[in-house]
Amino acid sequence: PQAMAEMRPQTQEVQLGAEEKLALVRALVAACGGDEGAVAVDGERIEEMSKDMSFHESHRPTVVATPATTEEVAAVVRACVAARVPMVPRGAGTGLEGGAIPYCGGVVICMERLRRMEVLETEMMAVVGAGIYKEELNKFVAPMGLLFGPDPASNPCIGGMASTGGSGMTTLRYGTTKENVVSLTVVTPQGEILQTRRPVRKSSSGYELTQLYMGAEGTLGIICELTVRLKKQPPLRSGGLLPFVDLKSAVDAVVAAVRADPPSMVRCELLNAEGVDATNVIFNTTIPVTPTLFLEMRGTDAEQLRRDFDMVVDIGAAHGCDRGHVQFASDGAQLDAVWEARRGCNFAARRYRKMPGGDRIFSTDVCVPLRYLADCVSGAEGFCRDLGLKCVICAHIADGNFHCLIPHQADDIPIVKQFEVKIIEQALASEGTVSGEHGIGVGKIGHSCREHGPVHVAVQQAVKRALDPLNLMNPGKVLPAPAAGAKL
Repeated sequence: PQAMAEMRPQTQEVQLGAEEKLALVRALVAACGGDEGAVAVDGERIEEMSKDMSFHESHRPTVVATPATTEEVAAVVRACVAARVPMVPRGAGTGLEGGAIPYCGGVVICMERLRRMEVLETEMMAVVGAGIYKEELNKFVAPMGLLFGPDPASNPCIGGMASTGGSGMTTLRYGTTKENVVSLTVVTPQGEILQTRRPVRKSSSGYELTQLYMGAEGTLGIICELTVRLKKQPPLRSGGLLPFVDLKSAVDAVVAAVRADPPSMVRCELLNAEGVDATNVIFNTTIPVTPTLFLEMRGTDAEQLRRDFDMVVDIGAAHGCDRGHVQFASDGAQLDAVWEARRGCNFAARRYRKMPGGDRIFSTDVCVPLRYLADCVSGAEGFCRDLGLKCVICAHIADGNFHCLIPHQADDIPIVKQFEVKIIEQALASEGTVSGEHGIGVGKIGHSCREHGPVHVAVQQAVKRALDPLNLMNPGKVLPAPAAGAKL
């Protein structure tokens, strides 16, 4: 297991001579409509594109291309194919598994200029470019009383959310990104453009290509445009904080609350005591340092929202909730500062130990069935304690998905890896998955293989070979390199 956890891309970095590089740059400039500013070969732009928000080692690309349309993306891909140069699609760079780090060098194709936003009000859908940020889309549709439901704690691009299968804090009510995307416009590894399906409410016409590309992390093609579902924005918000005596009791209460299904509950998040402490230290909040549930209700009837909140409090009280210290806010805006602090868990964890320059953060992303959830979460905290690690747990707990954020320095990596193996083994033994929403990237290739087994992995590799026979599209990510001459 230790060796599998340390797997890295098994592909070599592309080496271009001076003339080859110059020819590639000229081809990319032409592909981007002759805009020389859309192609970078040095400076801050190259450095920016060498890393994401993960703890994985950075690596500089040879060139960065920033096309402005789907047609330009297709032209960039064709230029890369002609030069036999690998390409790595990139959105906001908020990934946590190294999926957008160009370990083969080559060309990073940055999607930030794909900026279309169009609302189809009759259909309750929006058509958006891959470079549109989640918060940007919601600001755009808010005057129409609409929202895009998935809500990752960061502010990723919509294209990146689809590419990694991101979800976030509202999955309980709105589902993951995968359930909220109707259709995709994709550029294939050959530089052709396809629409995965017609943007209608249902379709049973052919293979479901939309879901094939979602979660593929740019290894099968580049998502350029998305048709997404929109929901009505409920006018009222309320919520509060529920403190618990211990972590397992808090999780047991959540499992019971999910079964009760209060109709207005949109968010149900959990911080362990260290998570609360880190939040207080960095964001100047004053939440009691104990395992705490963060709840938000949305709807049209204030009394119903309060009844639903009280239902969860009653359930919590039967599982160790300190009812006397429950905090309720009838106006959800009063909780915005607390929710922003919850969104900032990763930042808080980096600063928690007050190390000069901050810590690196290792983040887990397991998701397990609810029946095993309490034991898994409390077990993860115990693993950290036994290994002498700080552990900030922030959890989309109603989904069975929890993140252990481990602040560390380079010397701590062997111990962090021990923790990783323990929590992955626990999740797999509990019928769970190694990634609920962050994706596989380079960090979880070995763990994903253990989860799925050789037949499943071989099917994935066959799909990759069929669609990207030159292995130029984000090589070395998601899947291990197949053995030479391997057949399905």
